[in-house]
Amino acid sequence: QPTSISTNAPNINEPETITEKASMPSKKVIHLMLDAGRSSIKYQAFVNNETGTTPVMKTESLVCCVPSVPFGELGAFSLSRGKDENNKDVVEHWVVGSSARLQGKEYIAMSDSENYKVHYFPILALGAIASLPNLLELSTGTSAKRRTLHIRLSTLSLASPLELKKAIEQCKWIAVDGVRYRLCFSKLGFLGFPEGYGASLWASERFDDKQFHTFDIGYGTATISEYSNLGKLPKRVTCSPNGGGGVATLIKEFSRALSNTDSSKMIRPSQLREILETATVGDNGISAIAPDGEDIGSELENAIHSWMKDSPLAYALDDISVKARRSKVTLCGGAFAIPPVQMLIKERLLKGSIPESNLLIPENPGTVALSEMKKLYLGETTDVNQAA
Repeated sequence: QPTSISTNAPNINEPETITEKASMPSKKVIHLMLDAGRSSIKYQAFVNNETGTTPVMKTESLVCCVPSVPFGELGAFSLSRGKDENNKDVVEHWVVGSSARLQGKEYIAMSDSENYKVHYFPILALGAIASLPNLLELSTGTSAKRRTLHIRLSTLSLASPLELKKAIEQCKWIAVDGVRYRLCFSKLGFLGFPEGYGASLWASERFDDKQFHTFDIGYGTATISEYSNLGKLPKRVTCSPNGGGGVATLIKEFSRALSNTDSSKMIRPSQLREILETATVGDNGISAIAPDGEDIGSELENAIHSWMKDSPLAYALDDISVKARRSKVTLCGGAFAIPPVQMLIKERLLKGSIPESNLLIPENPGTVALSEMKKLYLGETTDVNQAA
């Protein structure tokens, strides 16, 4: 007699149905590229290789420790790096960037000391994070006031990546505009790229040569780097930083050239840099406008010539003048974003019998070292760790 079959028993003749588990949403990881220099902080964020990409952002390398954090101020945040004897968070309040000038307290400029940009690196990095325009959207969590940031931080620096990593990992959380963000730095590693590496990525797409150079004049140094172009990614071979050859020395020369003119009485030292960065080259030569409206372009031209002849930049120019006869050179850094500087340095190099085709200048020489790094994160080049 056939055995009765329960209506609840499984029918072995029916195909098995497999129910998939609901997949968890992917974790947002912020790839933050940071170039914290003595003069300015440049930074750009990429998220999950596709969304959340910010433009290259830039602010002054200034920090100010304040008694309480101002709400709605760009670059303002609170942080904790540890606990006190009662196991309570020790909280610090900081403002980073141009807003540091507005706090009614003494601020610290990274240009005041050679070691400041390393000593204050955690503050500069957190200031960049706090300044991201879409910070709340980049965070995760269910609470509106307690969020989490997953960060993979990479730097363009001459400093030791391990030293910078150790300093930043002491920071446990930051609070920005009333929202507290727990900081989770990626275990994949803290990547330290050669200073100016983005310029080499830009160059490698334009040169078929087996090797090339970059000539990067920043605020403090004039750095010559040689790169091998044999593999998938350019690899730095040598680096010669010429400390004191940067724009800071040019500003001093500019101030000296103005010291015998009436305009010098009207110009504060803090304004000289802005005048320099807004100088132009036209049909009538170099033009730089003082606050009183006077054109002090001739003084600027004299200052640039003195800078090229009587500073560590002179050694760098002599060196690159020889190398560029055989090797293509990318001219980059903040100095080359100043039209009169770009023109006079290029003229000086061409006088050294360098083929003009060996000198290339990116469209945005002041930010190319950072902006081109996106190619390592947006799928155009996949092996990021090979480059670091």
